[in-house]
Amino acid sequence: MVDLTTHLTGKVVVLGIGNTLKKDDGAGVEVVNKSKILNPKSEQGFVFIDGGSAPENLTGEIKRLTPDTLVIVDAVDFKGQPGEVRLIDEARVSDTGFTTHNMSMRTYINFLRENLPQLKVVIVGIQPKTVAFGEGLSPEVQKGVEEICMSFI
Repeated sequence: MVDLTTHLTGKVVVLGIGNTLKKDDGAGVEVVNKSKILNPKSEQGFVFIDGGSAPENLTGEIKRLTPDTLVIVDAVDFKGQPGEVRLIDEARVSDTGFTTHNMSMRTYINFLRENLPQLKVVIVGIQPKTVAFGEGLSPEVQKGVEEICMSFI
């Protein structure tokens, strides 16, 4: 179980990334949607944003919010067990090969830091079971989503 509480400082923006039409790829979006419903701290410094498959479209909104910490949640194939949750070291994020989305994660983080140089970025990956076309998460990934949501309660 991943404990995010030690990484959550100041005003926190949680950005869920994923394509909900590709099964487990929608895990990050599900974290945000479920957290909005379950999280009583949303009024205490937590902001949840559904980044879908084009989080770069929300860069302006994130900059306006001026978070201290940005938590990026996405399905990441790190060769773990389906539903496994891991913190991804930002130093391991390259310009290519990390995500299935339009902009590389490294480029995205660097772009945000141009205006928010002190931004702390926490990347949370959920190992997908399948990213085939279809809706709904596998039971394993749903369990991982719930684990992450508990970090925001």
